[in-house]
Amino acid sequence: MKAELLGTLFLSEKRKNLLLLLKEGEKDIDEIKRALNVNTSAIMTQINILMSQGLIVYQNNEYGLSSMGGVIVKKMQPLLETLNLYEDNRLYWENHKIEALPCHLLNRIEELGSCEFVEPDLDRMYDLPKRFEENLEKSKYIHEVSSYFSPAYSGLYKRLVEKGIEISLILTETVFERLKNEYQSDLAFYLGSGYVNLYVCTEKIELASGVVTDRFLALSLFYNTGIYHNHTMMSFESSAINWGKDLFSYYLDISRKISQDDF
Repeated sequence: MKAELLGTLFLSEKRKNLLLLLKEGEKDIDEIKRALNVNTSAIMTQINILMSQGLIVYQNNEYGLSSMGGVIVKKMQPLLETLNLYEDNRLYWENHKIEALPCHLLNRIEELGSCEFVEPDLDRMYDLPKRFEENLEKSKYIHEVSSYFSPAYSGLYKRLVEKGIEISLILTETVFERLKNEYQSDLAFYLGSGYVNLYVCTEKIELASGVVTDRFLALSLFYNTGIYHNHTMMSFESSAINWGKDLFSYYLDISRKISQDDF
């Protein structure tokens, strides 16, 4: 019975779509047919299977989820969303250190939604990906957590600050020391601008970079080998932006703020 129920839920796209549709509320047969673009014969076969499993009930000429059906579908949706996220960019998730993400956020990774893999053109391999840079320039604020030195720190970010865009950076001690020792004028500009908040994380940052703005989330992970390649996964969905805000808040809680008095 257990294997049969799992097959019912995951082997049929029609049954999955029907269950997710009924999660929105009860529907009569005509509403179901219109929503799923199916004929009566095809959908009734799926309805009867789900009714035999106790997941759907029929009353007052409408079909709806049973009490247990509602519980199962509620838990099924995050799993389906996670599987979709994985399948859309399977090679990326397979080959990168996904365990670098904080555990509580890794458990919510389905919130990233639809992602796109973005990397620089071949003639700009050491620059920021063009799509990433273009959207940074359109953002109202930028919050970043990073364990590597980004080329944006000594170029693009300075221009954005001059345009009045608020930037908050959480860096590792190593990256901060490089900024302090090799880019003193840039650091002085940032701290004196009134638009930059700079923090040093007191614990290890395992991911390469996480950037969240009012427009998008960009997430960069190291390869399983430890190598970093100049690329990012971008999502423009509101759930991904909220996820990114939580990522930034997590590291902010374990970071100390840098001020001009520290020099």
